[in-house]
Amino acid sequence: MSGRVFGESVADLIAWAVEEVRRDLPRPVAHLGRRVVADRYELSPQGRLSPTGQVLRSWLGVLSRTDNTTAARGGRADGVELALSEAAVFRTQTDVNPVIARRGDAALRARLQQHSPVPPEQAVLAYSLAGLGRDGRIVVDVAVAHRAAVETARHLARERAARWQVVADRSQGAPLVFADSKAGEKRSLWRNVVLRSLIIAAAALVCLSAVSHRFEREADHIVAQRDRLLEEVRHLRLQRAAQDDIEPALLFARSHTGLPDLLDGLADVMAHPDMPAAVARIDLQSPDTVRILPTESGLGSLSIALDVSPTEESGS
Repeated sequence: MSGRVFGESVADLIAWAVEEVRRDLPRPVAHLGRRVVADRYELSPQGRLSPTGQVLRSWLGVLSRTDNTTAARGGRADGVELALSEAAVFRTQTDVNPVIARRGDAALRARLQQHSPVPPEQAVLAYSLAGLGRDGRIVVDVAVAHRAAVETARHLARERAARWQVVADRSQGAPLVFADSKAGEKRSLWRNVVLRSLIIAAAALVCLSAVSHRFEREADHIVAQRDRLLEEVRHLRLQRAAQDDIEPALLFARSHTGLPDLLDGLADVMAHPDMPAAVARIDLQSPDTVRILPTESGLGSLSIALDVSPTEESGS
C-alpha cells in the first residue's frame, strides 16, 4: 500500500470516528463560532438552480445547513454547494469488510460499484462511512448519479464560485460529494481539518502536561525544603531544652571556687606565719573564704579570703 493511499484511509477513518464523537456534543458547543462557508443551491431536472440556504462551519469543524429564509440574513459566502435533485440520484446502503475500507478509496469504490445500476463509465459514485454493522463490518451510505448530470452541475457551480461541491443531500448526516473543486489538490493528513484539530489538541495536551509536571516538581521541592526546615526547628528545640536543663547546674558551678583554686588557697594559708601551730578545724564560710579554728582555746578563729591575706575575727 502506498503512503498516499494509507494517508487517505487513515484520514477517512479518523474523520468518521471524530464525527461519531461530535454527534454526542451539546448543540451549543458543537455549533460554537459558526460562520458561512458556502451558498446552497438545488439543481432541478430541468437544469434550473434554486437557492436553498447556506452552509456554516463551527470552530469544531461541524457543518450545519440553513434554509433559504435564514440564508437571506446570513453572511457572505465564498463557496457553492450544489445538490442534485432526488430524481437524479440512486441511493443505497451496504456493508463492507473492514479490510476493504482500509485499502483506500480506489479499493472501496471498486467494491461499491457492484451496487450501481448505472454502467461504471456513465456513473459517478459518492459514499460515506456510516458506522459499524454486524460482525464488525462497516456500513456505507452510497449515492450514484449519471456523469452527464454531475458534469452539468459542475459547470454551473464553477460559474458561481472558485470553491464548490456537487452533492447529494441526506436526511441525516453530511451530503455525499460527487465532485469537489479541491479534488485535484494533493491530499495530506495535515490538510484534513479533523486530523489537524486532533494534532493541535494533542500538542496542547502535551504542553499542559509538561507545565503540570514542572509545577509538580516545584511543589515537591517546596515540600522537601519545608520538611528540612521543620527538622532543623525540631533539632533547635531539643538543643534549647537541653540548655535549659544544664544552665542551672552551670550557674551553680560558676558561683563556687573551683577545687584546684581552693586547694592552692589552702596551701597558701597553711604556710602563712600567722597561722596557729595546731588547727582544730577549717570551715568553708563562703565560696572564697575559709574559717580556721585553732586548738588552743585562748586564740580566736581566723577568716581568710583565698585570694587575700587572712584577717583576725573577734574571739569566740
